[in-house]
Amino acid sequence: MSGENAVGVKRQKTKFGRSQLRNVTRTTRRPNQEDPHVSSGNSDNDEDMENYDNESEDDDEVKRKVTIATKRNNRNENAFAYSALVTLLKSEHEEGNDDDDDGDDDGADAEEKRKATGIIEADDDADDNDDKENKGDFEEDLLDDEEKAQDDIDVLNKYDSFNLHFNQEEEIAKVIDKYESLSSGKKSVKLIGKEEIANSEEKYFKYRYGYPSVNPELVASSKSGTTLSKKLKYHNVKKRVVEHFEKMDVESLDTSLIESMITYETINFQYLNNERIKEKYQDYYLLHVMNHLTKTRDRVLNNNEKKALYEKKMREGADVGEEPEFRDQGYTRPKILILLPSRNFAYTLVTKLINTLQMESVENKRKFKTQFYDDSKVSDRVFHSKPKDFEEHFDGNTNDMFVLGIKYTRKTLKLYSPLEQSDIIIASPIGLLRLFDKINTKAPKKKLDKVNKENDIGLKNNFLSSIEICILDKAEGMMMQNWGNVTDLLNKHLNATPKDFMNVDFSRIRMWAINGQSEYLTQIMTFSKYSTPEMISLVKRSKNLMSGSTSFVPIEERSVIDSLNYKMYQMGLINKYERLKQVFMRFEIDLKNLIDEPNKRFEFFKNVILPQIQNKSSYKYGTLIYIPNYFDYLRIKKFLNDETSVSFVAIDEYLSTSKLTRNRALFHNKSPHARIMLYTERLHFYKRFDIKGLRNVVFYQLPTDPDFYQQVLEFIGNEKLRVNAAKAKLPPKSSIENQNDNDDEDDDDDDEDDSDEDVDLNMCMVRTIYSKLDAMRFSAIVGSSNASKLSNGESEITEFS
Repeated sequence: MSGENAVGVKRQKTKFGRSQLRNVTRTTRRPNQEDPHVSSGNSDNDEDMENYDNESEDDDEVKRKVTIATKRNNRNENAFAYSALVTLLKSEHEEGNDDDDDGDDDGADAEEKRKATGIIEADDDADDNDDKENKGDFEEDLLDDEEKAQDDIDVLNKYDSFNLHFNQEEEIAKVIDKYESLSSGKKSVKLIGKEEIANSEEKYFKYRYGYPSVNPELVASSKSGTTLSKKLKYHNVKKRVVEHFEKMDVESLDTSLIESMITYETINFQYLNNERIKEKYQDYYLLHVMNHLTKTRDRVLNNNEKKALYEKKMREGADVGEEPEFRDQGYTRPKILILLPSRNFAYTLVTKLINTLQMESVENKRKFKTQFYDDSKVSDRVFHSKPKDFEEHFDGNTNDMFVLGIKYTRKTLKLYSPLEQSDIIIASPIGLLRLFDKINTKAPKKKLDKVNKENDIGLKNNFLSSIEICILDKAEGMMMQNWGNVTDLLNKHLNATPKDFMNVDFSRIRMWAINGQSEYLTQIMTFSKYSTPEMISLVKRSKNLMSGSTSFVPIEERSVIDSLNYKMYQMGLINKYERLKQVFMRFEIDLKNLIDEPNKRFEFFKNVILPQIQNKSSYKYGTLIYIPNYFDYLRIKKFLNDETSVSFVAIDEYLSTSKLTRNRALFHNKSPHARIMLYTERLHFYKRFDIKGLRNVVFYQLPTDPDFYQQVLEFIGNEKLRVNAAKAKLPPKSSIENQNDNDDEDDDDDDEDDSDEDVDLNMCMVRTIYSKLDAMRFSAIVGSSNASKLSNGESEITEFS
């Protein structure tokens, strides 16, 4: 085993040239002319990652094999980090494990989880000459005279949003000290502004939050102007970025969103069904990222030269006075973290990034396309059409396990760069967590000597220690996967202080980072179709003291109920005499004891709703209970099974295909053992079944996605169409959305004759349980004008038809 790795690939001979010895012997001090963002070690990791592919090798043998290779600074970290996730994925696939313990499902068959291995493997075409590559990076990252002059001007610009948010050390320290001196009861965020923004096609409310008692500037009147060009100039955005923005067709909503981005506000933005803004918001935040990285790069490189000049004069014996401070960075290079639910979304985003930056060179582009792109479509895999949002989430490569480092220089964009040497990290939450778990299991348990400790820097989880902008994109997908992964990542790993320090020049690190106060400065931006309390809490609990936080909430002129009624009217299902009545039933809660809300909901279901299902519904079969929360689902399932004689079946995201098919068939065929069906929201998100045999619907809680409310009630309309067609001995008309499931499951319950009983919508029962805490969910469903009525009206029962 000493000459070959586990797969029989012969190891390349390790080089021991002068440059390698220089890298090994250097400790904590960088040469003056070196960019601290550029690692002094080797950035080519082919050899190291080949050495770590075999998980079955003895730990001591592995350490012995890689001792020499890992003496190259920072190279070890990349090898451990990247190959750890690769090996993990390989081992999972070899075991044939398709179950997702973390709740992350790809919405299709297990076959869709192909190509899981090799997502961050070594570059196939990487240059073996490490010194040449590092030298090229160094030469490329030298500033010209114009860039130096511009950065000198930017340092003095008192309106520059980059300076105001990150570099005004004294002002930042004062604000943080004021906040930390407050008593716990006074540290709650305040609503400091509400504005209505009207575009040609949409209206939004903009809510601003902050801590005006510690930072009065948050409530100061804006002087940035009204047009985008004036705002960009006022906030001193880089000229190259301004040129990109000026080519775009923006409206008032876009302008407001862009200004919130470039001033580093924490943002929660809902695009709902706004296709225009949905196509553009990623371009906006990528340009913001580009502006931030360019300003960071120019400041660091300019200060490098200033410091080198000062030290040169000092060595020459000149009277140079007191050494100036250049605090312009964090512990590590990565500044941007972008979280996405799947590789297909990552591929789309990186493609936009490449097109936006228009770099002279993009490294590893072909490899990236091979591992992240898939031209398959949902329409190719199913016989009937699916909703548009389903196709958006499950077209292409739906794998949810990936971590990608991207290095940004003036002329080159390098994909698959080592994480510690990257500027941008694009990943899925579960991918990063699995990577951290794997790195931690690699950590040596025995006390190592100093040399080995230096080599083990890759095991210390340093690469998220200095994130300044964190973006959660397509957050609704991550919510359906497992939002706990997101909170774990943000709470445990984001901007965690490194355990060990290698090649860290503390004279260059900002004081708020040294003091562990990064949470007061980090900008978090969340973009999603809809919002949830979990997403809103990122804004309302944000400690972004310098810039505050903002929520953009769409004002829906047309409710989901209106859209449903319009579609059913077009299909001839409702008219003057036949309507689908939808009853919303409110249960009261103690606002001082919100933690008891789930118990109050369950008691209301048990004492009010269940008796209505059993005694008052016109149809004694075909009742579907829609349950968004999986724990509520388990609670109701246990209650019905243990404490009642109700006959029911249950389907959820964890059932096998055969059990899903069987239970749906029993329900459709009016089996006496399946009068009621329990149905989870995550199953609906991942499968979008057309549930047949439906007559009644109970929403235990309103869906998190407003469109799900309409899709579920359309099951009743589709059933009426099928029954009418069967009675007329004709093929059924196209269903309202034609939302049938996969071919192999479509015909499992079609043998039953639907003509034995009409579906009278007047007799169908639709009940929705809600409390005041559900206001965020029912606003889009019932319309903004009715939302207040549902929350605060005297009547606890409201009917829509």
